[in-house]
Amino acid sequence: MRDPMRFALVPAALTLLACAAHAADQGGSIETRLDGYPDGEPSIQAWFRGTYAFHAEPRAWLFARVVVHLEADSHGEISRDDLYDDDDRDLRRAASRFRDLALGFRGGGVTVVLGKQRLTWARASFVNAADNLTPRDWTDPLDEVRLSPWAFDATWERGRWSVEGALVPRYAPSRLPQLGSRWLLPDADDLGVVWGPAVFPSVTWSNLQAGVRAGFRGAHGEARVSAFRGFDDAPRVAQAGTTLLRAFVPLDATAIDGEALAGAWILRGEAGYFHFRDGSDGYGLFQVEAEWSRAPWHVTAGYGDAVGGDPATGIPAALDQGSLPAVFLRAYRGEATEWQVALDAVVGTKEGDALVRLSASYPWAGHLRAGAEVALMSGAATTFWGRWRDNDRARLFLVADF
Repeated sequence: MRDPMRFALVPAALTLLACAAHAADQGGSIETRLDGYPDGEPSIQAWFRGTYAFHAEPRAWLFARVVVHLEADSHGEISRDDLYDDDDRDLRRAASRFRDLALGFRGGGVTVVLGKQRLTWARASFVNAADNLTPRDWTDPLDEVRLSPWAFDATWERGRWSVEGALVPRYAPSRLPQLGSRWLLPDADDLGVVWGPAVFPSVTWSNLQAGVRAGFRGAHGEARVSAFRGFDDAPRVAQAGTTLLRAFVPLDATAIDGEALAGAWILRGEAGYFHFRDGSDGYGLFQVEAEWSRAPWHVTAGYGDAVGGDPATGIPAALDQGSLPAVFLRAYRGEATEWQVALDAVVGTKEGDALVRLSASYPWAGHLRAGAEVALMSGAATTFWGRWRDNDRARLFLVADF
């Protein structure tokens, strides 16, 4: 267990903020998910997540955000020994984490936020070349979670212009699926395959991760340019005998993104170039998409690819890029107080592998939503989605808000 005093101090701090605040909001949810698989063990898996969220403004220029998750599962992919992993560097997800634990200041067109926070600089819906500051958790590759590093973020806005800069002093890589699970070498125990020790970048000025972006917002659209210097969140994975080794590669990335509004349509694009400072080949990454919406329907279709290189070479660790080139489709119908139905599909245009998900849910008694989802994967065994074609699953879920 790490930093238990942090949990003891949070309730006291929330009480003080609530008493002093001009405005304070709080709420939460409890979510239960039950997964069934036709093949592999365990065939039935359960996930549980409780969320508490608190927002307070003690002064017009001062605000605080706290969002904490408590999690458990039936099959041991979430740690039962570590309550909290402050740096999010462990191979196994801890039982609790902060999505937000931040204090903010605003005034004169400037907003500054200090603390744990998600810095998601994404424009497109599926592939994001500009989004490099926040690592991911792929414990369940079909249910990606964004992690929240300790960071400093400052935004300046004036009229149609904006500039934002962020610093992340301590690097954490994206978390891969558990070794030996159905998602990563299920027979690892029989083969004796284990993770080797990892050497993380030290917390020094030279290893400070930083990003800056500037944007202009017009009457019919918006455009931004951004730059990032730090480390690739996707670890480089190599195999030495029966040992898997992770390396963390220094990365420089520049990107441009934008969108244009045209009636019921929104056209979006995001592109960037990844330069690796270890001398390995860089590549470009892009996605274009079109979104059409007319209540209660929303439909998004897009295409993404890597140019001049392949992010999935070797043992693919960038799971959000491994299926490229690909076309994407998302169709959604429903409002918060009625039936919701969604279709998500990713189809690789080179290998023909695919992931298709269909979900539906219905609200009960105002604060409950129950639903089901089916995820189907297909393709040759050597393709990105095809290697998981035996992991088709059906999910039941129940979410209670309070």
